[in-house]
Amino acid sequence: MAPLINNSVVKNQNNNSDNVTDTKTLTSSFAGISRYTGERGLVHPSIFDWLIVKRRDDNIGNLWRVHDKLYNLEDFIAKHPGGRDWIEFSRGTDITEAFESSHFVNVKNVRQILEKYYVADDPSPRNSPYTFKENGFYKTLKRKAEPILKEVGMGLSKEAMLIEDSLFVTYMVLAVLGVWLNSMILQIAAGTVLGMLTVGAHNFFHKKDNWRIYYYDLSSLSSYEWRISHAFSHHLFPNTVLDFEVLLGEPMIEMLPIRPKYFIHKYIMPFVIDTLYGVYGLLQIVFRIISVLQGKQRIRPENLLVILQLFIFMQLAPTLMAGFQAWAVIISATSFWFAFVSNNSAHHHPHCFHDGDESRPDPDFGLCQLDATASKTDWYHRSLFSVLTTFGEHPLHHLFPTVCHGKLKYLKNVLNETLDEFSEELLQFTQWQLFVGTHQQLRRSVTHKFRKSQ
Repeated sequence: MAPLINNSVVKNQNNNSDNVTDTKTLTSSFAGISRYTGERGLVHPSIFDWLIVKRRDDNIGNLWRVHDKLYNLEDFIAKHPGGRDWIEFSRGTDITEAFESSHFVNVKNVRQILEKYYVADDPSPRNSPYTFKENGFYKTLKRKAEPILKEVGMGLSKEAMLIEDSLFVTYMVLAVLGVWLNSMILQIAAGTVLGMLTVGAHNFFHKKDNWRIYYYDLSSLSSYEWRISHAFSHHLFPNTVLDFEVLLGEPMIEMLPIRPKYFIHKYIMPFVIDTLYGVYGLLQIVFRIISVLQGKQRIRPENLLVILQLFIFMQLAPTLMAGFQAWAVIISATSFWFAFVSNNSAHHHPHCFHDGDESRPDPDFGLCQLDATASKTDWYHRSLFSVLTTFGEHPLHHLFPTVCHGKLKYLKNVLNETLDEFSEELLQFTQWQLFVGTHQQLRRSVTHKFRKSQ
């Protein structure tokens, strides 16, 4: 049923759906995901295609949906405390998951502000797998966490900022010396540090606008694009057909046990992928250029940071070619660290839920986040430096993405208390088990039955 909307309120209906061709709808093992009609994978790598499809499937015109109500947030864009980007790019979509997983303190006040922009109820079911029951796991956890977060705050911790700023300075020193001395060892070291800086910068782009999010753009990746693909897609729908990141490598890399997996998927790609991590960053530049030429996005000022580095390196190096080669080595080393760590950090052990596996009968948002996310048990992943540079404390981060990594430690006790209350457990593995598990998952074509806890 189409949403009941006053046509005088809905302006400039989104007509971009003509730009995306319908393909065979992906079938989810979540009954709540009734529609996904977009093309995915290497052939269509743009997150902006994903946004077009989400707007079409959510079917609410130019409004914003939270639970079963529609809002017109046009006049709130400039007032949003987190920055205008979050509201602008989510126009025309169901933002229920984003709303619930972004606001943890003064929630009643936030809801009162939201109600000022109410337009109408939407009688159609949400195209989402998750529930947010008041007595459910996630809402209970949020209520318990609120007084703690009021006390310690959700903003950036001094320790987290010091670690990131120190990594930036270290990168600059190593990069300048590596390029000037034409030392590949120093260049690789610089790229590795930049990879750590990039992973850590993802802590900052989950927050309200701040200049440290642009550390991310030094790597050739885009903080703006990743706010959509990572924060708005992956974080809200991990390991489902609505997760842009998990299907990005299809049809060569089949992470979900939905479609048939052949010899190349099971026995060749799990090893080939390890050799391709180094080119991921360079491919992102190519994909962005293609996307700009196709008119899917515009060049943003921060996109030029990686080009600025190339120009500087070519001036510092003994020759222009040496500068270009140094830039390529640094970007490749950065890419390897970022892609290797992210692909083996938390989500792809076979015991983690992947769409196609039997879903929970009552898919509480928080519990489904934990079903698709594992915790690292190694002692060396306990420090904040490791948490920032290797996507650590991932279950807590998925439950509280807008809380600084430096403050997640204050929420461990309430998480454990709530897990005990609901008779649930965290998935926990060593880093080696996660690495091996990723390769096992790439080969897995047999779906799992639902298990309350692993």
